[in-house]
Amino acid sequence: MTNKGAAIEILELLGSSRPIQEIVESFQREFNKVLAASLTRRAEESQHLPALVQRALAGPERFSLQSFTARGGKRIRPLLFCCGYLCLGGTDSQAILEASVAVELLQTGLIIHDDLIDRSTERRAGPTMHLLWRDYFHQARYRPRYTGEPEHFGLSMALLMGDIASALAYEILVRSRFPAERRLAAVRTFSDVIYRVAFGELLDVDLGMKSLETLSEEEILEVYKLKTAGYTTEGPLHMGAVLGGAQPHHLALLSAYAVPLGIAFQVQDDLLGMFGRRDEIGKDEGADLLEAKRTPLVLWAWRQAPPSGRALLERALQDPAQAHRDLDHIRALIVSTGAASHAQELIAQHFVRVYTSLEKIERELGSTAARVLRQVAQYIEDRRDYKGAVEAYVHAYAKRIV
Repeated sequence: MTNKGAAIEILELLGSSRPIQEIVESFQREFNKVLAASLTRRAEESQHLPALVQRALAGPERFSLQSFTARGGKRIRPLLFCCGYLCLGGTDSQAILEASVAVELLQTGLIIHDDLIDRSTERRAGPTMHLLWRDYFHQARYRPRYTGEPEHFGLSMALLMGDIASALAYEILVRSRFPAERRLAAVRTFSDVIYRVAFGELLDVDLGMKSLETLSEEEILEVYKLKTAGYTTEGPLHMGAVLGGAQPHHLALLSAYAVPLGIAFQVQDDLLGMFGRRDEIGKDEGADLLEAKRTPLVLWAWRQAPPSGRALLERALQDPAQAHRDLDHIRALIVSTGAASHAQELIAQHFVRVYTSLEKIERELGSTAARVLRQVAQYIEDRRDYKGAVEAYVHAYAKRIV
């Protein structure tokens, strides 16, 4: 268990006038303690189960949920979860901080499954879960019965780990120290988030098979609304808010803020994925391109490019090895066609909607709610990782063409 006195400071911290970077870093430190304690406690409660189950929950092995979640992450989702509660006047810091572990475990389950779908090999500067379990197969000296069995073992175990993470998230909400009707509302909201994210992922996989010629930017942004906004901004805010007693009209207010914030966050990630260095993004440079992701960035570049540029993009989307070889040429194409500038404009447009929504939030939920949400929005808008990556590349590109 966490120290209660330390946890009591969380809601005061979020509602304070301290610099947002300092607030976020302090929140991350306290949340990480609660997350580790929660998984350790659950492993202890599972002592009647085989040892491998306990090791999968908590422990030093790299494949444990505890190790995997400890690798990094901005903890934006639990932060927004607690903010949603605070916006509705919540006062129990200990209870909401412990409950916020649910949304981080949801994120863990989703990224494990997402890495399976995308055939990713890296996540947060380390191997993906299915590769960790593939390595376990070899370390345990299991004898393969057929070709590819170590890989299939890894995929199977990762699929189950994602399910376990989601089940634990449900359990944490159900066992949280809130009135029963609020816990039920939070579980319903949680289920709705999973439902919407799954549909967003389904559409995303389908988009990856389509020609750029047939796509519209609206289709891509709809996926962002379902996926990224669903489990990164809107879902966490809603879950925390219903634990604070939110009614449907309160949730609608928060959606007007959270949906454009989530879309802006994803477009930022598109830019970071295209221009970020390996040490910034924790995986291969240009990973979205290698995975043939249809993003506004790629679509705009394709539409504005000359025939040779279109052919370059199409080859890259069809062949990951080719995408890796042509990455710098595609980065240059994205800058020269104005696609990077267009993405920045999209981000700015959505932040206008975010800040406009705060006027009504202040009237309905009060000045503390508006101030807290404004600070979080400013933190996301000013993310140093994506801004630095884009600015550094554009500056280098401008030097090359002078």
